Amino acid sequence: MTDRLAIAKAYEAALFAGRMDEVAGYFADDAVYWVAGAPPIGGEWRGPAAIVRAFEGREFGLGAADWAYEEMERTWYPAADDRVIVEIRERSWLKSAPGDVLDQRTCVVMRFRGDRIAEMRDYSDSKLYEDFRARHAAELPKFSGGGSAR
Repeated sequence: MTDRLAIAKAYEAALFAGRMDEVAGYFADDAVYWVAGAPPIGGEWRGPAAIVRAFEGREFGLGAADWAYEEMERTWYPAADDRVIVEIRERSWLKSAPGDVLDQRTCVVMRFRGDRIAEMRDYSDSKLYEDFRARHAAELPKFSGGGSAR
């Protein structure tokens, strides 16, 4: 049996380092990445190329902007034979509005097929994102007309 927890952590390290070719290699050819909420906050992306594009273009969530970020907690759990779960608590804010902090708690479930991620489900609270978007749409290129389309 492969060490799925080690693979999941290596995938995340590659993602945070911007090594997108490596990131794509962690996904099965038919992988699905699902983010809670309706588009454009959430949605579903199929296949490594679409998943990598979603990360590069910040297609889910609030998109690219001048963000500040603080990781509060990250706890990994090897789950059933084919899953790894990570609970994340992070805070982020627009540098132009440092007093309005998005305090997000997320649970991500990665389902493996062999040594590849076959499915990722990101259970972020999309209501928090929607409320933040309502307060700051003009500062978020994705919603002010300056972001990339899906």
